[in-house]
This record gives sequence, C-alpha cells and structure tokens, in this order.
Amino acid sequence: MRLIARFLAVARQHGHHVHIDLAGWVARPLNTKRLQNNDFDCGVWVLAAIFAVIRGSRVTGLHEQDMGNLRRYVRSMVLALPALSSYSNTRSTYKDSSQ
Repeated sequence: MRLIARFLAVARQHGHHVHIDLAGWVARPLNTKRLQNNDFDCGVWVLAAIFAVIRGSRVTGLHEQDMGNLRRYVRSMVLALPALSSYSNTRSTYKDSSQ
C-alpha cells in the first residue's frame, strides 16, 4: 500500500486532488482484452492500471509500444524517492508493523 500512497502523493503534488480511502479497496478487472504480448512487461502493465485508477479512468490509454517509456518514468520516480537512513531503521519499522 505504500506504493499506492506514494502515487497518490505524487498526483496531489501535480494538482490532482484524488481522495481514495485505501482501507476499503476491492479488486475489479480494469481490462478484459489482452494488452500484453510478451513475457516481461506484466509488472509495468500492472503499474499502468494503477495509474489509470488513480486518475479516475477505466482504461490505461497505453499500448505495448508505450511500456518502455512508462518503465523509464517509473524508474525516475523511484530514484527520486529519498533513501532510507539505515537498514536497521527499516527492519524495526517492518517488525513493528507486523505485530
């Protein structure tokens, strides 16, 4: 859920005031047609679907040839995130959240 929360924060930073209660999420099919024709873009398609839902859309508007650009965009977003201060800090956070 952290990734979804991050995407929502980025959307808000860009003027898209999306109000989503993550507690009550239910999975629903976004696409019923085959969009992917290779064995390596499935994760990128999942992210494209997430972006579409956050924008309030029912379709991604993307095609297979767009996946390279989307992959580079997501990479730049991830690299722009601040680094964690230490591994031990991360480890204790995960331990606390699972209790």
